[in-house]
Amino acid sequence: MAQEFLYGCARVDVDGEILGYIEEDSFDLGGSPGETTDVKASQVPGAPVLSIPKSNGTIKPTFDLIQIKYKVMEQIMGGTAIPKEGSDTEFSGWKAPSKLVQVQKPVIIYSYSGHKITILKGNIQVNLGDKLTLSGVAKLKTTVSPMTVNATTEPYRIEDYDLEDLDVSEG
Repeated sequence: MAQEFLYGCARVDVDGEILGYIEEDSFDLGGSPGETTDVKASQVPGAPVLSIPKSNGTIKPTFDLIQIKYKVMEQIMGGTAIPKEGSDTEFSGWKAPSKLVQVQKPVIIYSYSGHKITILKGNIQVNLGDKLTLSGVAKLKTTVSPMTVNATTEPYRIEDYDLEDLDVSEG
């Protein structure tokens, strides 16, 4: 049963596939408030007489994926995972896309508090970043922008789920 507090990124799935390990403390929901246009009248100083809504508040999750799996890179960045010789399930590399790629897929964010955030259509932008040193790891810096599927669908939703049904140890 979900709590009344939303916390702790347990797992992120893209199009039904587990992404892998996310760097601790890197997950940010990136929430922003809705926008309005205030209309002011000369006769009423100080405060608007009308506020016209332009957009609802939204989220734009960002996180650093630290587990580099070639098939996952293909899934979220485009390009091509290079299969090991004689295998369809093991990969030895990844080729970056040679053309512009826009990846839009369903994303589900599972929390340790028993909530899941479902983004039916997420525009996924990823770049390889950070330093290549012996004191840290390179990261797939990921941003997910919720989009609507059509005029009647919500850009995202938050629902309860049973944490016991989720394998959170899998990376």
